[in-house]
Amino acid sequence: MNVAHAPSRARSVHGELTFAAISGRTHLMRQHTPHPFHITRPFRHPCDPQGMVTLYLQSSSGGIYGDDDLALSVGLKPGAAVHLTTQASTVVHDARGRDGACQTISLDVGAGALLEYLPDPAIMMAGSRLKTRIHANLADGAKVLLADAQLCHDPEENGRPFNTLECEVAITAAGKMLLLDRFELQGADWLTRTGGYRCAGMMLVAGDTRPGAAMLDAAASVQGVYAGLSNLADREVTILRFLAEDGVALSRALKAIWMAARQAMTGDTPVARRK
Repeated sequence: MNVAHAPSRARSVHGELTFAAISGRTHLMRQHTPHPFHITRPFRHPCDPQGMVTLYLQSSSGGIYGDDDLALSVGLKPGAAVHLTTQASTVVHDARGRDGACQTISLDVGAGALLEYLPDPAIMMAGSRLKTRIHANLADGAKVLLADAQLCHDPEENGRPFNTLECEVAITAAGKMLLLDRFELQGADWLTRTGGYRCAGMMLVAGDTRPGAAMLDAAASVQGVYAGLSNLADREVTILRFLAEDGVALSRALKAIWMAARQAMTGDTPVARRK
């Protein structure tokens, strides 16, 4: 008897990064970055919090494709401080009839550690399908600032939208679920659901409730951005959601909100990273 098997994904890859603080300075202690993951050399900015290290994530494949199953685990040992971002926006290509791509990010933040996970937006190309999951687990005194943003793009300008977008963000601490946020959206409904805005994003802080007002003020200062704030004070979680009229406004909003959050959380005025 012939047994039919569902086709496996063409590319199932799991990367791993581990950071630790040694004598007050954070270092990349372990990296496992198989194709398509790639990273730059870690570096430091003089205006960053004491000991913080910056690392850029890159892709050696030119984006995310229709049957990719990509996972990245990031671990911070106690007291580590990391700014983790991407070299540029991530292109999510046309799925071309495949099931769609899946991207899973696991963030394990040790006691007293600070993680800024701030990837550039995902560019949802016409016909693309993407499911993203971000799970951050915080130990005592840990803080996380993370972003998740998307923009839709039809390179042929014939009105063809992306297919589907599913996003999930989960925050846990000491075995307790602090936040579980999910949405699913059809590309054909994007402009109706957003009121005509082509770009959307969120920035979340966990472990510190101070940055909320500053983040909202920063978003409001960017022309072409509409934002709203949710402050879950009993869980020490703050979420800023925003819409932007184009990619320029989206990038400016992400930068402004990050800088406001960093200063409120640490007292340090950040220096913008070159990309």
